[in-house]
Amino acid sequence: MLKFKALTLAVIAGANLTLAACTNPTGTSGQMSYFTEGTIKDIEVIDLQKNEYDTKKNAALGAIVGAAAGQLIGRDTEGTLIGAGIGAIVGGGASMAADSGTGMRLTVNTDSGLLLIDQPYSCLFKKNAKVRLINRDGSTQLQVYDGSRYRTATNDSPSDCPLN
Repeated sequence: MLKFKALTLAVIAGANLTLAACTNPTGTSGQMSYFTEGTIKDIEVIDLQKNEYDTKKNAALGAIVGAAAGQLIGRDTEGTLIGAGIGAIVGGGASMAADSGTGMRLTVNTDSGLLLIDQPYSCLFKKNAKVRLINRDGSTQLQVYDGSRYRTATNDSPSDCPLN
């Protein structure tokens, strides 16, 4: 009988949690965003640092892996130090290479004047396209109006959509 009561209680609790999850809206109460609308007036292709990877952290991880590999191969302090050095260079270099890419510098005309915005390359960016800049907690998201709705800009390759 005790097992039946425990099972019943567990089913009721699970059902309540499931129903609560289905009815709660997504988002955070009290969160507010500011946005500005404008039009893309000019586009320039640039080299861009995306700042997605922590180069120092990746160099440190590379050094740790390199030190372990150096110790396994050389079985001495010299091998460990050489492995750590090579690992740090490879980890940091790979992080820097992955963090750079082709971007676009957009000149956007807003009610407040012209803004220069550097973004990863996106097929959605076109001259005279209507855009919305959403500011929340110190970060900015750029959305492009496609004729029926605003879409968040994608990260594309220049070969996917050459600049017109």
